Amino acid sequence: MGVLTELPSYRICTDKGRFDINPAFDIILEVQRLYKEESLTDYEKIQQALSMLVRNRWNLRLLNPAEQLKLMQDITSRYIEVEKRPQIKKSPVPVLDFERDGDYIYASFMQAYQIDLIDEQGKLPWKKFLYLFNGLPADTKIKQIMRIRQMPVPEYNGKNSKEIQEINEMKSYLCSSGARRRRTVWIRSIVPYIGGNGKEMNSRTERKLKR
Repeated sequence: MGVLTELPSYRICTDKGRFDINPAFDIILEVQRLYKEESLTDYEKIQQALSMLVRNRWNLRLLNPAEQLKLMQDITSRYIEVEKRPQIKKSPVPVLDFERDGDYIYASFMQAYQIDLIDEQGKLPWKKFLYLFNGLPADTKIKQIMRIRQMPVPEYNGKNSKEIQEINEMKSYLCSSGARRRRTVWIRSIVPYIGGNGKEMNSRTERKLKR
């Protein structure tokens, strides 16, 4: 069955009971962050992840560690793994970081779909989020940023030193992992390099990005 014909079910039934799952995109991102915590054991990560993903979490006490692992594996295969992840070319630097690029992604969903991802927290399933992300037009902010990060730097020919410097500065700015920045004005300044018409974000989006 395909995406358009399969009726999604967010319940997993085992011989120990049923478990209602909430695979909202923001919860999955929190789980992914959790799994990067080096201070936690694998079992602690599974326990905490299940407590975030399972709505009726009181049923988790009925499961032993092996059964908890099996439930986490089932949740991953059903609600997290997808056949088509965002298309990203190989690059020496990260081209996409869902956490760090959250403001770009937020603005892009507003621009393309008029979907407010803040309002969709706890509701929009992870797989639907990824399907929509993959379908974002090339002129959305996150797609433009990803294009810059993958942009090749031309070889020096004696006349293009300024172009090389500007491209390197853009790539350095976008690939750094520093503090949050107010980016909307800066985005307009790089439109000539990435295409698009440089339309300003609406005031509502700008206010949310500057929080």
